[in-house]
Amino acid sequence: MRAATPAWTAALAASAMALLACGDDGDKASKASRAPAHGSAIELTIRYDDGARRSASGRLVCRPGEQRATGDLAGRPPASQRCRDARSLASLLTRQPGRRACTQVYGGPQTVHVSGTIDGRRVGRRFARTNGCEIEELARLAPILPVRRGP
Repeated sequence: MRAATPAWTAALAASAMALLACGDDGDKASKASRAPAHGSAIELTIRYDDGARRSASGRLVCRPGEQRATGDLAGRPPASQRCRDARSLASLLTRQPGRRACTQVYGGPQTVHVSGTIDGRRVGRRFARTNGCEIEELARLAPILPVRRGP
């Protein structure tokens, strides 16, 4: 068996570092974003723009005893399901992305703006489809995106 050359070893180390950069920002962010069992609340305003002058928006309010979706979020799925979906996306919505290695592929002009709070933590994120990381994140948001009815 041949010994690894210094150039090959350096290339392998660089590849491993790039792969690590693609991962989650760590367990700390996901653990910190877990909701308390009682007294938790979600209040989000979600605006979707398809990039062709068609947009949809709505507000989602999830508190103990009150689950409400307004605007283009109202209707199907019901507010209770959207609240569960928003809760499952809390770590994505409350985390600000850091530096990461992403594929350089353009997925389209669609954008989503999400603002509000989840369990008292501020949400202020813009999602787009300008690279592979953002395409994946926007796809994860599908369950809470507003659906525009009509033309």
